[in-house]
Amino acid sequence: MSLIAQAKADIEQITYNQNEFGVLITFTAPDDSTATVAGLHTKHHLGLDTDGNPVNSKNAHISFSEKNLTDEGYVVRDANSEVSLIGHRVSVNDSTGSPKEYIIRETLPDETIGLIVCILGDLE
Repeated sequence: MSLIAQAKADIEQITYNQNEFGVLITFTAPDDSTATVAGLHTKHHLGLDTDGNPVNSKNAHISFSEKNLTDEGYVVRDANSEVSLIGHRVSVNDSTGSPKEYIIRETLPDETIGLIVCILGDLE
């Protein structure tokens, strides 16, 4: 197995393992199709203003293996084979165990190892 193949397998296992870092994340597409996979979720309240000063602002994101989501039959890419998840809804429990609803605002795919990071915004 090549080093890149091993890295892909590792990221699938690390993000999906609910006994370690993984938490369940439910995705809902604009057509209302859904899938639930495990991944990483972070929410904290530290950001930077335009001058680079620390401010209290919510930051939330998820990270997951693309393969784990596509294995559930969820469509991740558009007709041009680009990751197309902006506007999809996400539900994930925070540290209190309370479910939180978000919308995907940005995607940052790592197309070498298959990890996708999504920046989340509040669902209005």
